[in-house]
Amino acid sequence: TQGLVIHEKQLYESSGGYGKSFLIYGDLRGGHRQLALPEQYFAEGMTVFNNKLFVLTWKRGTALVFDPVTLAFQERHHYPGEGWGLTHNGRELIMSDGTAELRVIKPDDFSEQRRITVRHRGKPMPYLNELEWHKGLILANQWQSNHILVIDERSGEVLKTIDLTSLYPPSVRAPRTDVLNGIAYDPDSDSWLVTGKLWPRIYRCLLYTS
Repeated sequence: TQGLVIHEKQLYESSGGYGKSFLIYGDLRGGHRQLALPEQYFAEGMTVFNNKLFVLTWKRGTALVFDPVTLAFQERHHYPGEGWGLTHNGRELIMSDGTAELRVIKPDDFSEQRRITVRHRGKPMPYLNELEWHKGLILANQWQSNHILVIDERSGEVLKTIDLTSLYPPSVRAPRTDVLNGIAYDPDSDSWLVTGKLWPRIYRCLLYTS
């Protein structure tokens, strides 16, 4: 899992790997539409905004745009550097690139508007990955950790760290199971879906962000 989002009661997921990347969506009981991406693309974070499904690619500097229902390709945009996580705040896209900075992106042409430096007690917090925006907060997976960071969108300050180590303890994980990655807010139940790379399950949680 690279990206995870709920939009209009549908669960969307992007999965990475060269020659293995795909997009899938369906209701919470299982996917019913899937699209394999060309082998040159390693799918990363994704979000649905203005009736468009935006998908980042890791090292190709390319954002792919699809119809969120048919998964038909619509257009592509380019950006410098790497693409990791993606969300939106209702006006703009917010993108991570593996550093401690989040890029605020104009959806129409993918131009960068500004950056948010994420800090905790004055220290930059690198390896920001999958993102989800909610009521002025940005929730971020931090690669190589079992933590979700709760970030103030305006200041970039980490307000809270949520430790999910006990959700799927490393001691019981299969050998190929990787890190925590994937956050999706479900407005119908006011709960969160979280998962990880090659995790066998998606977990529904109550995350107290305040």
